[in-house]
Amino acid sequence: MSLLLMLSTGIYLAFVLFIIAGLFRHNEQSIISTDQTPVVSVVIAARNEENNLPDLIQDLLHQEYPLDQLEIIIVDDRSTDSTAKILKEAAENYAVINYIRVEKLSTEMTPKKHALALGIEMAKGDVILSTDADCRVGKLWVSSMAYSVVQQDGISIGYSKVAGESFFERIQMLDFLGIITANAGAGGWGHFWSGTGQNLAYKKSDFKAIGGFEPVKDKISGDDMYLVQSISKLKNGTINIDANSFVTTSALQTIPDFINQRIRWSSNSKENAMKSHLFFAFLSSAFLCNATLLLSFLFGYSWLFLFSLKFIFEGSAVFLGGKLFQTKVNPVVFAAWSLAQPIYIPIVGLMGLQNRYTWKT
Repeated sequence: MSLLLMLSTGIYLAFVLFIIAGLFRHNEQSIISTDQTPVVSVVIAARNEENNLPDLIQDLLHQEYPLDQLEIIIVDDRSTDSTAKILKEAAENYAVINYIRVEKLSTEMTPKKHALALGIEMAKGDVILSTDADCRVGKLWVSSMAYSVVQQDGISIGYSKVAGESFFERIQMLDFLGIITANAGAGGWGHFWSGTGQNLAYKKSDFKAIGGFEPVKDKISGDDMYLVQSISKLKNGTINIDANSFVTTSALQTIPDFINQRIRWSSNSKENAMKSHLFFAFLSSAFLCNATLLLSFLFGYSWLFLFSLKFIFEGSAVFLGGKLFQTKVNPVVFAAWSLAQPIYIPIVGLMGLQNRYTWKT
């Protein structure tokens, strides 16, 4: 057990060092004027989002981007609340807003991918931007993400911060920051493992070139990971560290909701990770390191030294990620998050392998 613990922890810490080094390889690209202002289509899938859509719509209407080069497409995916009414009124009042109503489930594609595919098909823009209905965006979000796509000629992966002040909300913020930091570190070396559908931008032509969502049409979620991996391999990828591109998202309300979301994400990783052997090795090392730490604690083996090393290495990565993405990390919250890892990671990983999660349909 001691040998396995040392081996698994050593491999995982080597990956953390790889991530830390990659965080220093990003350069911020400021928004500058260009003669080629692309037509941008913001595409959002929404289901029962009456409490969130009004704020997001106002954010999008106040973008500092030429209105004749911008359109907003919101796909109402069978909502049963007042989402349809909100979107109808918005479309009537603002020419820049269009909406699509999905009346019934598709027999060929899972719900969210179907909704997004409809919106992208309708889009007139050269560049597609995506976020979620419960997000908030700054007035230069469209400009920053669109400029990033044009300059890099690939998919732009933006940062999303979980909002909130309670301890549970800060735990979620830190956990999400940790995930994005790992992706940003790998991205610094040219490996684009994943991203978040809350903040992505890519060319519509590249979406068509990878076959749209057809290759993953039967997968319930994971559209963001699929897009990042596929387009970055086809063309290029970039981590957008311009603060103007950052978005905020609402925290989940309960611990079961949080665990369910992470299990769903874990279920996506097992298939997509196989497309990147390095990504698979990183996920496996994280799982084995935390699992062996837990077993060593339960059976009385020496674990404190290796846990301390893990604490220091992960702390360095997360605090550097927080600096890169202008997100303050609370040391007390980090300590609690770090102590929970040996339990949380193995449980989420094992349940993800068994697809033990629920999804609104």
